[in-house]
Amino acid sequence: MLDVQNLCKSFDKKPFLTELTFQIAAGECLVLLGRNGTGKTLLLNILATLIEPTSGTVSIDGVDAFANLKQVRPSIGYIPVAFEGYPELSVVDYLDFFAAAYKLEKRGRADAIDAVLELMDIQHLREVKIGVLSIGERQRLLFAKTFLHEPQLWLLDEPLTPLDPSGQVEMIELFSELQAMRKTVIIATNRLEDAHRLCNSDSQYRTFVGILKDAQFAEFKKFNELHNENAETDSADSYSSNWFYEFYLEVTKP
Repeated sequence: MLDVQNLCKSFDKKPFLTELTFQIAAGECLVLLGRNGTGKTLLLNILATLIEPTSGTVSIDGVDAFANLKQVRPSIGYIPVAFEGYPELSVVDYLDFFAAAYKLEKRGRADAIDAVLELMDIQHLREVKIGVLSIGERQRLLFAKTFLHEPQLWLLDEPLTPLDPSGQVEMIELFSELQAMRKTVIIATNRLEDAHRLCNSDSQYRTFVGILKDAQFAEFKKFNELHNENAETDSADSYSSNWFYEFYLEVTKP
């Protein structure tokens, strides 16, 4: 579904991403890790077609993304790390605005909005202004907005960080559901704990780990393969296991 070939991005002749090549199919997930400044959010912005690469190609379902922006953008859902703007709009007006922007038929918008409000469990907030929502409520609203146009490619920047523990559990379940729906999911995070939880879900056999270092992937492999190569025990589902943390520190050390 997503095919990235020889992707490079430089600013003022300084390389931030260099020769990235990878493919993620429908129903698969990629968890991006790396120290601050290694290019995780930059890569998401390029995949979202918000920043053009210096060289290389990004293809979605065989279509060159930057040569066909109008064609591919409806298939992309991007949820950034921070929610900005629209403080005076109510939740329902915000969703209606984007439903219109996504060109949903007017007669079906109300039903679509009700459906995503229920899906994200924020029906009780429909008339509340965005400016008074909590960080976690805003995160749920971003997901609701993204579900409106049913994108194939989901790009998520630190999706668990704003949520309380119960919200994090629900969101991890949602990611598994997205994969079951044959969506392609790419998640960037700075938190090893979150990455381990995401990779250790029921869909671990379809989840890749990509660790960025020095503008390149220091590691890119399926999580279950990494576990089999690095774990000292067979407790792949053991949250207390240290193998993943030790592996990350080894890969990213100076």
